[in-house]
Amino acid sequence: MPDTRLYDSDFLAWTQDQAGRLRRLAAERSNVDLDLENLAEEIEEMGNDTLDKIEGLVVQIIGHLLKLEHCPDIDPRRHWRSEVTVWRNTVKRRAKRSPTALNRLDLDELTEDAVAELTALYSDQAWVKGLPTSCAYRIDQVLDRDWWPASRHGLAE
Repeated sequence: MPDTRLYDSDFLAWTQDQAGRLRRLAAERSNVDLDLENLAEEIEEMGNDTLDKIEGLVVQIIGHLLKLEHCPDIDPRRHWRSEVTVWRNTVKRRAKRSPTALNRLDLDELTEDAVAELTALYSDQAWVKGLPTSCAYRIDQVLDRDWWPASRHGLAE
């Protein structure tokens, strides 16, 4: 009987492990009437979907944190903070099920994505030119419900 503890404790790691086992079984040319290589790919993709969802949420969090830090606009700040709180909660729930996902996050790349999105959206605003080109925050800051960057315009929350 297979050990299901990894499935219960870290879904992403489980998918990677199971995909590897299926590929080894296929390489051994086991006489099993299963499409092992495609099964391995599909299981691996399930884990990658989890990682993709977490990465997408972290990009959104970083983007909003950058807006809170750099944007001089007052009105949307409460809304941005509210969305960050929801996304932080979602990432924490997903990461609880797949803790290795947080170790696979490339914060430099995710920050680049967030900056690219902000630049496209706010290209006509001067504050966008001051955005960082690499990792702006540590993962503990990104996920900390009580941490917020200081406004560069002296805006209070």
